[in-house]
Amino acid sequence: MTKTPPTLSAVMATPIGQLEIQANADGISAIVFIDDLPAEFAAVKATELAPVRSGSLIEQAAHQTVPTPTTQPQNALDATEQAQRHLQQALVQLQQYFAGQRTRFSLPLAATGTAFQQQVWRALVHIPYAQSCSYGAIADFIQNPKAVRAVGAANGRNPLAIVVPCHRVIGNNGSLTGYAGGLGRKVWLLQHEQQMQQQQQMATANV
Repeated sequence: MTKTPPTLSAVMATPIGQLEIQANADGISAIVFIDDLPAEFAAVKATELAPVRSGSLIEQAAHQTVPTPTTQPQNALDATEQAQRHLQQALVQLQQYFAGQRTRFSLPLAATGTAFQQQVWRALVHIPYAQSCSYGAIADFIQNPKAVRAVGAANGRNPLAIVVPCHRVIGNNGSLTGYAGGLGRKVWLLQHEQQMQQQQQMATANV
């Protein structure tokens, strides 16, 4: 009988609440907010956001390589060690993201979902940092333009917060729509990325 690969988890404190990260031998299987939206973010509005842009921004990053699951180790000990390595990588990269030091993730992803959900989640990884993309653009990207609602549903079930950036997806009319972690967190994440990008641009201009 094939043994189920062990799943390890860790909880990480962030400026917008606690994240639980889960990993197995194949990669990162879940990243989810596990606490209620902090009160100071519950009433956050999008007024301080730079204008969001709905459209085909996803096409600009289509050359990016999407992380793929690693080969599963042959024994339980190796599987545990591999899961621990993936977990540590995720913790480090997420810390770098919140510190404004990382704009792209390089993690093996191992979330469970239907074939269509996996297709949408892979597309989400291509949305550029500090930019936004509409559900319709994602549907076009996966060559299924009539599946806008299904794309929205798959986006809402994304189990890998931040790393698979569903917070960058907006309505076709430019509205922010919802977010599983709370709209206040979505606004904060978009603001964070825009501010970090502006700082990087200013630093480059001053060199």
